Amino acid sequence: MMACVTSLCGDDDEARGYEEGMSQDWNATNAPTTDFDPGAEHRVLTGMVGAWEGLTRTWFDPSGAPEESRTHASIEPLLGGRFVRIDYHSTAMGKPHAGQFILGFDRTEEHYTAAWVDSFHMSANMMVSTGAPRDDGRVSMLGSYTASMCDEQGVTQKQRWGWRTVIHQPDADTVVLESFNIWPEGREDRAVETRLTRRRQG
Repeated sequence: MMACVTSLCGDDDEARGYEEGMSQDWNATNAPTTDFDPGAEHRVLTGMVGAWEGLTRTWFDPSGAPEESRTHASIEPLLGGRFVRIDYHSTAMGKPHAGQFILGFDRTEEHYTAAWVDSFHMSANMMVSTGAPRDDGRVSMLGSYTASMCDEQGVTQKQRWGWRTVIHQPDADTVVLESFNIWPEGREDRAVETRLTRRRQG
């Protein structure tokens, strides 16, 4: 966030020194993308960069068999490795759909952050999820969304549901994305699993 500095009253040299100091502070904390020094958490994300394809399984009924569909995805670095973007295309209930994740690691808050949009699951909404790093290297984040449910009297009530996303790489050529639906009372059900294999050139 760029700060707006008004001119200072008094000595011009003092004002100039203050402005130069502000400029140095800004440059120190907002270095060009080529100067970004990724830590271990950012390397977890950039290790997934590439072109991918695989299978998505979606559980519309947690106790039933999942729907399966082919998925194609690309994962690209953003802003010199500060973030990665996952673009994917698949089908759901026989219709094509697409989505995007933007993933990053917030060094100030020390947690992963994701913004997710999806033409099937999210409609015109955006879900923001966060999660602390795990010792096993998995990226696990928790978000939430609002759903309208009918109570026992048939009255529609809005409820807040949780949504847990786990992303990990069993090996360099595999990426697994798992999502779990969390009921308002805390019950957790498997919702979506996408297993991707790296696409080779040629």
